[in-house]
Amino acid sequence: MLSTISAVAVAIVPLIFWFAKFGTIFPPDWRVKLFAWALAFACLLIPVGTAARTGLICIGIVALLSLRAAKRKVLYIGLVAAAGVVAVPFLPSAFTERMGTIQNHQADSSASTRIAVWKWTLGFVQDHPFGGGFEAYRGNRIAFDVVQKTGEGETTNKLETDKARAYHSAYFEMLGEQGWLGLALWLLLHFSGLVRMEVLRRRYRDPDGPLAWAGPLAAALQTAHAVYLFGALFVGIAFQPFVYMLVGAQIGLDTYLGRLRAETAAPARRRNVRGGQALAEA
Repeated sequence: MLSTISAVAVAIVPLIFWFAKFGTIFPPDWRVKLFAWALAFACLLIPVGTAARTGLICIGIVALLSLRAAKRKVLYIGLVAAAGVVAVPFLPSAFTERMGTIQNHQADSSASTRIAVWKWTLGFVQDHPFGGGFEAYRGNRIAFDVVQKTGEGETTNKLETDKARAYHSAYFEMLGEQGWLGLALWLLLHFSGLVRMEVLRRRYRDPDGPLAWAGPLAAALQTAHAVYLFGALFVGIAFQPFVYMLVGAQIGLDTYLGRLRAETAAPARRRNVRGGQALAEA
């Protein structure tokens, strides 16, 4: 649950800044921008407060994808690096210790359990290629090694067993419950959304055009979607409503812009038809 909240909180950061710049309910002034920065800062604090490793990865994805829109990329990279260095001394020890387990997953029972469940899922779909239905994980029985420190520089391996452990990954969740076909359809849904948003982002990138808001909105939706997909690597959120709201917004944006293009092209086609008829009559 904590990892889910962290992933969603970080995912909405690009959308917050888009509303602060192009929103129409509240005119974009200094108060709106101040509120947007404060809200984004609060969203970034959630992974720190929950000590969720997924949130740290999601923050990195947002920082990386935001580089595309930065006019001064070198300055942007420098500011992000400086912000990270300045923030480290203020982070709670629980957060830094939790992040340290990313490099050594064998010392963390949570990470070891994930890997064991993923291996079980791969074996399960060999006998059940169409999946086992919802909550099929309740039938698993897993065993995994955990590395424990017994003294200075000394470690020991401890075999632990567990059962009915959740997938802790949306990808393995879809694979175990809906099989290879369900996973393929799920991936098609999400990656087609990413591709369409990239097409719109490039098509409406002109900041002085009549639809200057469309390109940044496509970029914000794409970034939020990418954050979800990376966060879903380690959290079982395949059926979380948030991402399907994103997909619906992407479909709405793509459909609306497609309708505008069709309406713009229709008069031109009619003029071409009339011109061709006039030449034929002449």
